[in-house]
Amino acid sequence: MKVLITGGAGYVGTGLVDQLVSGPEIKQIIIYDNLSRNNYSFFLGGVLKNSKKLSFVEGDILDSRKLRKHLQGVDAVIHLAAKVTTPFANIDSHFYEQVNHWGTAELVYALEESKVKRMIYLSSASVYGRSNDLATEEKVPNPRTFYGISKLRGEEHVMRLFDKIQTYIVRCGNVYGYNKSVRFDSVI
Repeated sequence: MKVLITGGAGYVGTGLVDQLVSGPEIKQIIIYDNLSRNNYSFFLGGVLKNSKKLSFVEGDILDSRKLRKHLQGVDAVIHLAAKVTTPFANIDSHFYEQVNHWGTAELVYALEESKVKRMIYLSSASVYGRSNDLATEEKVPNPRTFYGISKLRGEEHVMRLFDKIQTYIVRCGNVYGYNKSVRFDSVI
């Protein structure tokens, strides 16, 4: 299987690549990332050099042409690329809208024209907003931050793929733990 991971050099992406690269069913992983966080830890230790399965493309999720080019021959896409600046999730709506909403829309447009068979979108539990109730799949989203709103809008684009390809939306809470691309701006 050939997999493209948007945001693959980020915090979640680094951990995911480390797990996937040893899978015998994975033939190739394309890490598609714009390196906007200026975190080059992903490249430490020769990860790319030591695996013939890995390749890196410096590309922006808003670059439709480049994105379409690198989707050729891909079986599955894991969409992790996002603007995340916890605890400042409600400062600049445009900051989140560009990547989390419109970047996801660009990816979905490209997927609709591709032969990709599977898509996984990493959304956020922030789409539920603030509540004392347990968040379940049935809970109606009510985002309260620009970040949460942009992730929910991204989900709406991803939902267009449900009838076309195998599609999953994963709403994570705070992701934490050690990896070489650790983030120090998180709420934890």
